[in-house]
Amino acid sequence: MELAGRAAIVTGGGRGIGRGIALALAEAGADVAINYRRDEAAAKEVVEQIEGMGRRAFSAQCDVTDA
Repeated sequence: MELAGRAAIVTGGGRGIGRGIALALAEAGADVAINYRRDEAAAKEVVEQIEGMGRRAFSAQCDVTDA
């Protein structure tokens, strides 16, 4: 799957399945926004990994459980 020039938002992207999805999207060429609820350090680590792939990334704290 080629996602160059695309952007993705991943809820729960700081750990677990969300982390894996965020990294896979970046590997496919997407820039990725990471949403996290509590673990800022984990989200920032994923952002650094994505940026290390040459993609753009950022993280934002937001609780979407009742959205």
